[in-house]
Amino acid sequence: MGLAVTDDHAELAATVRRWAEARDLLAEARACLDAPGRPSAGADDAAEALPPWWTEVADMGWLGLAVGVEHGGQGYGVAELAVVLEELGRWCAPGPLLPTVIAAVAVDRWAGDPGLARPLVDGTMVGGLALAGELVVDDAGRVSGRARGVWGGSLADRFVLPVAQRDAVAWCVVDRADLDVKALASFDATCGLAEVRLDGVDVGPGRWLSPGAGGAADPAALVRLAELLAGAEALGVAEWCVRTAADYAAVRVQFGRPIGQFQAVKHRCADMLVTVEAARAAVWDAARSFDAGSNGGWTVAQSAAAALAPEAGFRAAKDCIQVLGGIGYTWEHDAHLFLKRASAIRHLLPAPAVARRRMAEAVAAGERRSLSVELPPEAEPLRVDVREFVEDLRTHDRSEWRRLLADAGYLAPHWPRPWGRDASPVEQLVIDQELSAARIRRAHLAIAGWVLPTLIAHGSPEQQERFIAPSLRGEIGWCQMFSEPGAGSDLAGLSTRAERVDGGWSITGQKVWTSMAREADWAICLARTDAGVTKHQGIGCFLVDMATPGIDIRSLRELTGSAMFNEIFLTGVFVPDDCVVGSPTEGWAYARTTLANERVSMAEASSFGPGVSALFELAESEGLLGDPLVLDRLGGLVVDAHAIAVLGLRTTLRALGGAPRGSGAGGPEASVRKLAAVEHEQAVQEAGLALLGPEAALTDGPGGPWIAGFLGNRALSIAGGTSEIQRNVIAERLLGLPKDP
Repeated sequence: MGLAVTDDHAELAATVRRWAEARDLLAEARACLDAPGRPSAGADDAAEALPPWWTEVADMGWLGLAVGVEHGGQGYGVAELAVVLEELGRWCAPGPLLPTVIAAVAVDRWAGDPGLARPLVDGTMVGGLALAGELVVDDAGRVSGRARGVWGGSLADRFVLPVAQRDAVAWCVVDRADLDVKALASFDATCGLAEVRLDGVDVGPGRWLSPGAGGAADPAALVRLAELLAGAEALGVAEWCVRTAADYAAVRVQFGRPIGQFQAVKHRCADMLVTVEAARAAVWDAARSFDAGSNGGWTVAQSAAAALAPEAGFRAAKDCIQVLGGIGYTWEHDAHLFLKRASAIRHLLPAPAVARRRMAEAVAAGERRSLSVELPPEAEPLRVDVREFVEDLRTHDRSEWRRLLADAGYLAPHWPRPWGRDASPVEQLVIDQELSAARIRRAHLAIAGWVLPTLIAHGSPEQQERFIAPSLRGEIGWCQMFSEPGAGSDLAGLSTRAERVDGGWSITGQKVWTSMAREADWAICLARTDAGVTKHQGIGCFLVDMATPGIDIRSLRELTGSAMFNEIFLTGVFVPDDCVVGSPTEGWAYARTTLANERVSMAEASSFGPGVSALFELAESEGLLGDPLVLDRLGGLVVDAHAIAVLGLRTTLRALGGAPRGSGAGGPEASVRKLAAVEHEQAVQEAGLALLGPEAALTDGPGGPWIAGFLGNRALSIAGGTSEIQRNVIAERLLGLPKDP
């Protein structure tokens, strides 16, 4: 995984990766640790050297990737630069590349004399950057003071520095000859820091910057840019840490088996990946938002990236060492290089809490981020066809709409004909857009949406004819009889048995957690047909008429007080041979199709309670929007919600770009989204209760909806595969950790 979604970005990332591998950048980073004369080695008169590949990088155009052609750059955007920085972060690339490219972009975009960027682009000057300092300007425009922790400062020739000016921060460009530079002992020895001092430096008008982002002037935009690009590098650091931890856990043997089989290790690695993927989505969206140049939710997009990415790198580096154990604590292992790089990035930038508060304030003020997809030209003919269908649909009575939508393949357009339209990702999006614009809501298929794909993939032609079209039209309702009291997450451990009888099968056993059992006409049911084989074999998949004698449905009252679920007792329930799906011993393989579609549905993040917007309304009504702790919590929830939404958008775009159909839908990527989404929804309800205070203990006041949401959402991390099972899926299928035998 990586920031790249488009083919062009993927090729750029691959180019950087090949170059970094050929150069063995990680070995060069390690060589920095004990380089003679470096500040980190204890010398005061250090002379840090530029990496030997500096001119090579400049010649390839990477220093000016996001700088205008008129100033010697490549004319691409911050999105492309972020792809390069992420890849270099995977190698802990040494040297001042990050501050140089940040300075180059800032000067190119905002300086009175943008030509000052040219030497930074061609590699003849190195950039230095300070995000904070004690610099002031007098009435004559002369700057004095100092700044510590200047990024790349020990090697820099041209500095971008913050200056206190009236009640705001101004930014200026100063060359090395006009200031004093002292190299400092840097926590991350691969990228030197410095202290600079200025004494009455005359900064000309062309050397002052006028930052802005999202179409508006904003003195803090330069810091926001630095957060974004440093966050991209932090993603690369985090990716190395996740991969290194997982690879080690897969082969390190303790207690007679790889430690990656132990659930505690497996879940730590899975959480690392989920954290990194959420941060990656946010950085990707912030980069494209910056390049768009319009005020279309820039603060929302950038705040999410700033809140997530540096912290993701920091957490992944710490967790990597934890998984590595003793070997990770040694000087010889490379893990500490990445820990120090991640820590330096995390602490040279504003704290994530600052970004969370900025996010909360932006949302409270009404700012939103619209996540839209720009469709290719081939969408227009498709759009004409859909509009013609919509116009015809409106000539019929509303009671006929579901049948007409089903028969035309619009209820599930991605399904194959004749039940769907075998629609490409582009056509699916066009259909969604046009039906939404016409305010035509398609009927929710509910459990039929999980069952019918199994019949499409594995059912007989007669079963498909009998069940699929009538179910789409709403003439047949379904329930799912899979879980049992002793077979929940370990579904293959079921004990309900099916015995051969004349003309079919007799099923006896107990099912539980069955939604809509009382309303359903039919059920899809798993039962063991052969107890003499391994548990994933010898299972049949049956279609059960719910009116068959021997079915006893009993309501199962949940902790909410309602009875949405049921338990079902089956005693000698007859199922004819024509209602057996496929082979009577291969039902587990068929059931996985159903489970995959259930997981996709759960990944769409439905909720039983109020949402994030309601949290802001509640906080405002309680007079708490000025409370820093409340803003931090609300901001964090919006950050997470935004990242989850962007994860879905990136999956859509990969599909539009030609990814294999179904990739990221029913696969392990859906487990990433489900895990993140359901735990986010639970956190929203808990935040609502926290804002209510004592009212959260009362059900007859404002706490009622939040209490219902809190209780109802407990099911989300259990249904469709528990959060623990999702972590297993992520670790095993995305990270390659071994399954527990």
